[in-house]
Amino acid sequence: MRNVYVSLVFGVVAALLFVPGCSTSRTREPVFEGKRLGVWLVELNQPLKDNGSLSQLAAQNAMWTNVVQDVGTNGLPLYMGWIQNSTDIPRRYGSELAIEILGPAAQPAIPALAGLLRNDQTAPIAAECLLATGPAAIPALTEAAATMTNRGRSDAISILGEFGPAAGSAAPVLIQIIKNEPMWAWPAMQTLVEIETNAAVLLPLFGQHVADTNNAAGAAYALGRLGNAGVPMLLLSLTSEPRNIRCFAAGALDPDFQKYSADKRNVDSVRFRRLCCIYNLKVMTAASRCYSVGDYVAAAQTAGRYTNSADATIRAAAIEAFNYLRPFAETNVPQIETDERPFLKPAPPPLDGR
Repeated sequence: MRNVYVSLVFGVVAALLFVPGCSTSRTREPVFEGKRLGVWLVELNQPLKDNGSLSQLAAQNAMWTNVVQDVGTNGLPLYMGWIQNSTDIPRRYGSELAIEILGPAAQPAIPALAGLLRNDQTAPIAAECLLATGPAAIPALTEAAATMTNRGRSDAISILGEFGPAAGSAAPVLIQIIKNEPMWAWPAMQTLVEIETNAAVLLPLFGQHVADTNNAAGAAYALGRLGNAGVPMLLLSLTSEPRNIRCFAAGALDPDFQKYSADKRNVDSVRFRRLCCIYNLKVMTAASRCYSVGDYVAAAQTAGRYTNSADATIRAAAIEAFNYLRPFAETNVPQIETDERPFLKPAPPPLDGR
């Protein structure tokens, strides 16, 4: 009987100790205006209803900003947990937004975010969060670019480009990727030209890939960003086969892309990934022009714009390209016409080879 009594006493004491313990662990989650951080996250990061307005969305974002700023870095463990473990998109989105709101104050999370780059599902979010923490994330991003083989590697390379010359310490890693890993050379060239502006270092690297069908787009972008130093190589690429290489070169030579080149300081800086989008649109425009006026006509017209350049090297390259393209342009039938009038297409060879 005595043993039963002692067991009951210890059981009651343990229960009394356990309940406050639970309460304490529950209150470890930061609280703002009487509500736990997780409750705020769910309430303020849900998609708007059908009758929702942009002003409602702005109000939600403003309130979430207030919550995040008030809680400060105390919320980082929860944000990281929600990014890593939650399949709830609003929770992940709200956590990513919270780290972006904190900005450099979220630097203590850099090691954990770098680890999330190794997971294809969390890599894009982790990369954006690392960008938000500022230049302190550059070593972690450089390490990811050097060692990873999953999607996190391409995300890390892209984010390094957003930092521009501040990420110059990553240049040796990117150069080694371009030299030795053709699969990753395209994004590495696009980023390298943003962080390293020494044309003497860059031109030989880009020249190795400007006629490579797998990486010509990255090389052409990089040459276009160099400005006048890259133009001669792009002009000569207009004479290359196949068609897509000419389109990549024409996109990089487009005046609306050239105005952002590194040697033109009178233009406001544009973020790296926006520049990539601008370039892609110019390549699409060049491809459309090839279809409508003819491959060689379009290439000759692009070269012709540079034949009066004040730069002797550019002028010489433009004249050489134009003279090469002109005979082809004179007999070039636009693809749009061959599609509309099939008889313009050459007849296929007979099946028996005769």
